[in-house]
Amino acid sequence: MQRDYFYRKQIIEIFGFDEPFLDRLEAEELISSVEIEAEPEKVFPSDQIERMRIISNLVQDLEVNLAGVEVILEMRENMIRMQQQFNEILEALVRELKERMG
Repeated sequence: MQRDYFYRKQIIEIFGFDEPFLDRLEAEELISSVEIEAEPEKVFPSDQIERMRIISNLVQDLEVNLAGVEVILEMRENMIRMQQQFNEILEALVRELKERMG
């Protein structure tokens, strides 16, 4: 069963972030937590884990500052969107070719 969310303590343990750094990532809106009624504290949705992995690699391994992290994450998201658009165009072309040859 895949976990839907992670607690702050788990994030700190997984990525080696400290509390102030995790707070800063949230303040800079590089990651986001959510409140769940049944939980006593804010949690991080599982979709944020990939972002945190990337942030961890950039900051800890490549020594990129947070401004650079923000730019890189935005470029990555733009590239993903462009790839999805390209795939949609390609699928439409394939459908049209099949109809014409059909």
